[in-house]
Amino acid sequence: MSDVEFEESWNSWHEARLRTVTAPHGIAALVATHWLSAEPQQLEGLEGSWRLDDGAIVGDDFTIDEGGETLVGGLLLRHFRRDDDVALRVLDPEAASRASVVGIDAYPADEAWALRGRFHPAEADATVEMNLVDGYVESSKLAGTIALEVGGREVELVATGDASGMLVVFGDTTNGDETYRFRFLRLRADAGGGEIEVDFNRAFLPPCAFADFYVCPFPPPQNRLDVPVRAGEKAVVRRSAGEGGAGAGGAVAGSADGGGAAAGSAVGGGAAAGSAVA
Repeated sequence: MSDVEFEESWNSWHEARLRTVTAPHGIAALVATHWLSAEPQQLEGLEGSWRLDDGAIVGDDFTIDEGGETLVGGLLLRHFRRDDDVALRVLDPEAASRASVVGIDAYPADEAWALRGRFHPAEADATVEMNLVDGYVESSKLAGTIALEVGGREVELVATGDASGMLVVFGDTTNGDETYRFRFLRLRADAGGGEIEVDFNRAFLPPCAFADFYVCPFPPPQNRLDVPVRAGEKAVVRRSAGEGGAGAGGAVAGSADGGGAAAGSAVGGGAAAGSAVA
């Protein structure tokens, strides 16, 4: 791939990211996560009562099964499970968190950050404990580890999920200054163990950088790099208070400690207050 093709490919990815995040029911539109129990409860902004029945979310007029979602007016109501707890997530196109996003600040594409690593698959039933921003500890499927050199240091990154769509949650020395407090990276190892590409240009901001009520995982200790990774997305660019429409200039937001677990969502089923989904 030529330098021009590399940059064009990255630009397409970057533009698609912004479209996805700011879509009417995209990541930035989340306004609430309500943790439910078998006991009926009233939820702010929603009519009727809501409860759980064998893992399904039951309202007065309809049921949302696991993995399902439904439109009520302009709101998208989505089922979310975390271990044994279930929540109703609400996405609103009119959310202030969506309306304020004018861009995603990022480092220029740099082919020097498209690294090669070696993937070592984990055992089929292996797990790793991940600490989430609301204090919850989740046991995630361990895909394996990726050995590579980053900034002159030999590292071994922990990856979760399936090998065909692994998630690497990592931090580096730019966090809290140049970049948000941690970032995500998706990798693929379709052929199993062996050499894979680790392109930090595709590092992206976690959902909790865009809206409250998400419970993103923190980087495991092994993924906290003591070198700067000046590649990929940096921070959300938001419209300043009082500014006008989508063409208005914006300020970089959330580069230090913003976007954590928000307080105030309904709680049920033993889940922590203010939680949502990563």
